Amino acid sequence: MGSQTTDKPKAYIVDTNVLIHDPQAINSLREGGNKVFIPFIVIVELNRLKNAPDIGFDAREALRQIEELTKQGDKTLDIKTQPSFRTLKYLSPREPDHLVIATAKAVQNGAAKDYSRVVLITKDTAVRIAARSAGLETEDYWRDQVAPDQQPEKLKEIVVSLDDISKEGFFRYSPQNHGPVVENEGVLCHPDWEVTSKPKITINAKWQGGDFTAIRRGGVFEIIPADINALDIKPTSINGNAPNWSQYIALAQLLDPDIKLVFLQGGAGTGKTLLALATAIHQRSSYRQIIVSRPMIPLEDEDRMGFLPGGVEEKMGPWLLPIWTSLSFLKEGDKNLGLVEELRKKDKIIVQPLDYIRGMTFHHYIIIVDEAQNLTPHMIKTIITRCGERTKLIFTGDLGQIDRRRKLDRNSSGLAYAMAKMVDHPLVAATNFNGSVRSELTQLAEERL
Repeated sequence: MGSQTTDKPKAYIVDTNVLIHDPQAINSLREGGNKVFIPFIVIVELNRLKNAPDIGFDAREALRQIEELTKQGDKTLDIKTQPSFRTLKYLSPREPDHLVIATAKAVQNGAAKDYSRVVLITKDTAVRIAARSAGLETEDYWRDQVAPDQQPEKLKEIVVSLDDISKEGFFRYSPQNHGPVVENEGVLCHPDWEVTSKPKITINAKWQGGDFTAIRRGGVFEIIPADINALDIKPTSINGNAPNWSQYIALAQLLDPDIKLVFLQGGAGTGKTLLALATAIHQRSSYRQIIVSRPMIPLEDEDRMGFLPGGVEEKMGPWLLPIWTSLSFLKEGDKNLGLVEELRKKDKIIVQPLDYIRGMTFHHYIIIVDEAQNLTPHMIKTIITRCGERTKLIFTGDLGQIDRRRKLDRNSSGLAYAMAKMVDHPLVAATNFNGSVRSELTQLAEERL
């Protein structure tokens, strides 16, 4: 949080949203002897949120951290109970955000000489703006941010010689010729021969010349079959103009039993959710159950779920509509009519809130978490660490459509963070989608808006 200019520690006043984003933030901010002040209103808000969907898990963990430190009598943590509105007459003592700002002002007025810096840490853009107007120094919480050069990249393209391809459909990976390609990353391959002047080739199931896709496996690339599919769901062309190469790669990653964690990131209409569901059902005999979940946004400020009628599935209905739409598409296209409904009736496909997933350990499951761009890094970590033996985890999301924009962005989203930190391992794969298959209008909106 900036460079140390004196021997004095820094003072950090921490907003509620920081502790929801990362309950371990207190410990990271206290490193080096710095002092953390928790406004009393933050304790009140954490208590109010402790049973809220999605974020209740983090609120309880943050409260546990605070209680542990206060029981130990740790002098680097102080719960501040007296905000100062003396120079902030335009703020309201009834507004939680204003109480946080006024508490930071009280620390600044009363003990600034004891610290090299007094900084309000909040992930709320509006609070940072208001705090600066009140003469306070303020920052976002940066610990788990992703740098711009770590953001998802477009599909890489390489040139391949026919002489390098084996009969089994492999060719050697050369960093000098192909550039950096991480483990399980897919690439678009351009042949260096004239297709019309060479005999048609039938490499790895029906590729007959022209461009193709491949995935890096250690020191080689494995060509993806041209007829790859799941439940007869095949890669769909982009507006009828070109093959959807990202879908070929995603299908290969999703159907590979050795890949346990898959990230699918891309704009609306790219087929992420449909492919995740189709491949999960296609592999149903290898897993005990298929679990589907997604964050329920916006629910940060009020728990409305308990007032909705019905069970969990009915309560989550508004958030799960895109899931059911994709399942309906599979049902219509499946040769075995009624398969999807049969699986749902037998509880082979179930819907679970994120808090349930984060509180259990799963063995022999496929878990699909949709809209993962709205998860914090801590949320994603707690989901991944719940995976036991023979469990496959799929995150789908669009970093261009983050709904918690006051508290998350492309740099702080858990989806971006986990993709940057987890890729380049034999257990992990990621694909970024670049083209919509919904309509030309959808594609235009993705490009221009």
